[in-house]
Amino acid sequence: MIARNREYKRITTGYTPRAIQEKVHRKLRRFNVLVWHRRMGKTVFSLNDMLDRGVRNPLYRPQYAYIAPTYGQAKRVAWEYLKDFTRSIPGVKVHEGDLRIDIPRPGKGDFVRIMLLGAENPNSLLGLYLDGVILDEYAVMDPAIWNITIRPALSDRKGWAIFIGTPRGDNHFKLIYEHAKKMMKAGDPDWFASLYRASDTGIIDHKELMAAKSTMKPEEFDQEFEVSFTAAIIGAYFKDELVLADKEGRVCRVPYDRNALVSTYWDLGMDDTNAIWFVQSCGQEIHVIDYMEQHGKGFDWYAKELQSKPYIYHEHFFPHDGAVRELGTGKSRQESFAKLSGQRVNVLPRWSVADTIHAGRQIFNKCWFDELNCELGLKALRNYQSEFVSKDGVFKKQPKHNWASHGGSAFRYLGQSFKPDSERRPSHTLPRMAAGAYDELGGFI
Repeated sequence: MIARNREYKRITTGYTPRAIQEKVHRKLRRFNVLVWHRRMGKTVFSLNDMLDRGVRNPLYRPQYAYIAPTYGQAKRVAWEYLKDFTRSIPGVKVHEGDLRIDIPRPGKGDFVRIMLLGAENPNSLLGLYLDGVILDEYAVMDPAIWNITIRPALSDRKGWAIFIGTPRGDNHFKLIYEHAKKMMKAGDPDWFASLYRASDTGIIDHKELMAAKSTMKPEEFDQEFEVSFTAAIIGAYFKDELVLADKEGRVCRVPYDRNALVSTYWDLGMDDTNAIWFVQSCGQEIHVIDYMEQHGKGFDWYAKELQSKPYIYHEHFFPHDGAVRELGTGKSRQESFAKLSGQRVNVLPRWSVADTIHAGRQIFNKCWFDELNCELGLKALRNYQSEFVSKDGVFKKQPKHNWASHGGSAFRYLGQSFKPDSERRPSHTLPRMAAGAYDELGGFI
């Protein structure tokens, strides 16, 4: 890759793109979604494109970010590459502690800044302006990082983005890939989508691919080398149950039944992210009619949001830590929400993760999910997984903590606590706002 500015006539990064990569370089637009197989050179491709655009940028002090799912991953995957690619640029400043490189542009009297960042906490990236961004392995990031944090940061300078990665099931990476394809087909000049399978590119020879296939699980090979969005996610807790639910047509439109009460099942996230499933018991069926996930909001906000919905509530279920009293108020979250909502709030006993996952699986074949209202929650369930420890060859006992873990945990608590209407107070005896009708000690009706 060659970059130019007014003083340096020729700056080489040492990168020579493959024929396929060179073709894509020429096709890139403002927003680009690249679904490429392993070892196709996604990171090298994107970093060089960022460097080339950066030194050519006519705006003052261009600023760019390479973002990986975690800060540690950004360092391991891209830092050495970035230092190598900029090594020959006169005056380049490498800030090792901050994972930041500044490239001077004497002809303009400024510099180009490139930062390596992690997506663990989208709120920590607020306030940045960006001329361009690379989102590497976007499929395993919290989708909020794009809509809430990065997209606004690109607005005033009309910055660009490259989403790269391999699929991780039917989640937000597939959604933005499908959006890019749709916009391309409609003739939108801002969007570009590209998908390359290992069986098509020839970058990895056939013999090596077959050797890999012989030792990998089919879903692993299809996901990593054939970039399949439909391959089962490795280590996903509810993958078999979801496949069956799809096959049996239980992911569809599920209308709210005004003759049945609604109960909610919560995960109270340590990072202030809460996830809530809205459920009705209808005969032998469990109707999962709605899902909500939000962060940075207090219980007063949730109480108003729940009241704004047309549902008549029965009770709410918090995980075991909902009974812990907070130092600032002296009250538990159970007590706080019960007072705000005027409704019964139960705190579940502490069970092991394995037991609650088993409980979730046990009720799954009774569940009918509203495909629109529960779209984000279903994505969370499809991506709720155990983390594989490659050096030990085993899966961890605890779920992988990522954007999907909140919805997945809330569903575990649904499995733990769900009771059919026949075991609860008759629905017609309960008003919508039952002030004081909660059990301060937790427990069940």
